[in-house]
Amino acid sequence: MKKIDDIEIAKMMLDVRKRSILDIAKDPVTVSQIAEELNEKQSRLYYHVKKLEEAGLLELVETRQHGNLIEKYYKRSEIAGQRFEFTAALLKEHHGTMMEEIMNLLQPGLKLLESELIKGQPGFDKQVNLMISLPTLTGKEWETSQGRMFRSIREQPDQQETFEDSSLPSLSEEQLNKKSKYAYIMLSYRIDDANDD
Repeated sequence: MKKIDDIEIAKMMLDVRKRSILDIAKDPVTVSQIAEELNEKQSRLYYHVKKLEEAGLLELVETRQHGNLIEKYYKRSEIAGQRFEFTAALLKEHHGTMMEEIMNLLQPGLKLLESELIKGQPGFDKQVNLMISLPTLTGKEWETSQGRMFRSIREQPDQQETFEDSSLPSLSEEQLNKKSKYAYIMLSYRIDDANDD
């Protein structure tokens, strides 16, 4: 688990376009290939590629000459391929910026959900869903549920993996055994659908 304590890298890891570039660059690719995969203009990606390279999240691994053209092949760094968490110091120092970045991820999904609800159709045309649960759990049951949710939304689930997350609060023995009401709100949406609106 990579601990991120740099606010600029944290912002990149929460940026949909930059994360998409890193996902595509798990194997060496050119900006042209990234653009094709993302259905974007190449010119709109150079800035993002440069920023990712400067941050050490994307590496230039090969250069090929084709006549007068030079093709650069990029691959995400080992760091960018790891799971990550934000340090407590980063969250404390940059809480406003982090909340803004989180809202940048939430807002498109909420707008998409609203537009689908306004249509009043029994099913949605777009891929968006909001699930809400208000269970009564002990602190221990809550911790266990965090691990289950984490494993279920990972890109490559590993059932052997144990869940440890230092971003969760350390619960006292009393908190672990006390029953409380919890709110679970999970918004999921297809980013392309949100971009279409």
